Amino acid sequence: MTVYDLDHLTLGVRHLYKGAERLRRETGLRSHEGGWLDQMPTANRIVPLPGDAFLNIESVIDHCTDDLPPGVGAFAAWFAGTTQRADHWMNWNLRTRTLADLEAVARRFGGTVVTAPGSHRPDGTVATTVMAPGNAAVTWARGLPNFSYHADMAAHPARRVPHDHERPVQRIAWLEVGGDPAELAQHVGSATFATLPLRFVDAPPGLHGIGLTTRDGEELAVRAPSAAADLAELAARTA
Repeated sequence: MTVYDLDHLTLGVRHLYKGAERLRRETGLRSHEGGWLDQMPTANRIVPLPGDAFLNIESVIDHCTDDLPPGVGAFAAWFAGTTQRADHWMNWNLRTRTLADLEAVARRFGGTVVTAPGSHRPDGTVATTVMAPGNAAVTWARGLPNFSYHADMAAHPARRVPHDHERPVQRIAWLEVGGDPAELAQHVGSATFATLPLRFVDAPPGLHGIGLTTRDGEELAVRAPSAAADLAELAARTA
C-alpha cells in the first residue's frame, strides 16, 4: 500500500523573526531563512526536523493588499488577522515518494497536480512547489493534510542547512490532531494513518501540537490552535 511521509507543518505567527526567536527561547529549536513568496505576501523560516520534515514558521510581511488579486488579498488579510490574535497552525502536509503517487492523489480528490514557483531564497534560487489536490477547501480548511512531491530531496528545506538545534532532536514523538479519526484515515490511507505518530485530542479538526524527543530523552512540545475552522469560513465567504 502507498505510504506518505510527513513533510511540513506551518505555524502562522504575527512577526516572523519575533515568532522564530520566541520558539528558540522556549524550545531550543533554531531556524534558517526560507525565503518569501511572490504570489502571496508572506515569508517563512525553516526549522528542520527528523525524517526530512520541517516546521515552517510563516507570517505576512507586506500588509498593503491593494494591488493583489481579490482572493489573495482576502487570504493575506485573514492570515494577518488570525496571527494577530495568537500563533496558529495554518496547515500540515504529507510528502509522496514518487510523482506517480502525487498524480494518484490528484485523481482521487478530483484535482490536479499544481506546479508553481515557491519561495525566493536568500541565495537567489527559487523553489518549485509541486502539490495536490490543489484545493485548500478539500484539505487545509477541513484540518486535513495536503500532499506534495520533491523531485530533488537534496534541495528539500529540511536538508539545505545543517540540523544544529540547541537541543538536538532525535524523533517526532507525536502529532496532536482534532477531528474524526475515520475521516483522517480515509484521507491519508490506512497505511499512512498507521505510521504517523497521531494523538487525537478533543478539539476542532486540524493540527494542534507536535511533540519532539530530544537526544537526551527530554520532550519538547509546540502547541497552538488550528486555523482550519476560520479558513473554512473564509473559503465559504470568498467562494
